[in-house]
Amino acid sequence: MDVAAIHKALGHPQRYALFLDILGGGGRESFSIHPDSNDEACCVVDLIARHSLAQSTISHHLRILLSAGLLQQEGRSTFNLYRVNETTWDSFRQHV
Repeated sequence: MDVAAIHKALGHPQRYALFLDILGGGGRESFSIHPDSNDEACCVVDLIARHSLAQSTISHHLRILLSAGLLQQEGRSTFNLYRVNETTWDSFRQHV
């Protein structure tokens, strides 16, 4: 776990807001790509609907959160779904 990378990733206000959205179960009110209503993953389309950011900006922020180890990515159909990496998040919270 790279603590400095996590601090840097969460230090940006928009990235922090996106992370909190995903952490709170960002995919629960999402589009039809989520056949499982308990799926807490979300895609960029979900986040565009709730944040006033361009798709490219959201994708950029998600890449940084991924590289810090805070998110996991799963390909489903033509979409990439993102969910919190619970192992890294729990370790970081214990560290802080």
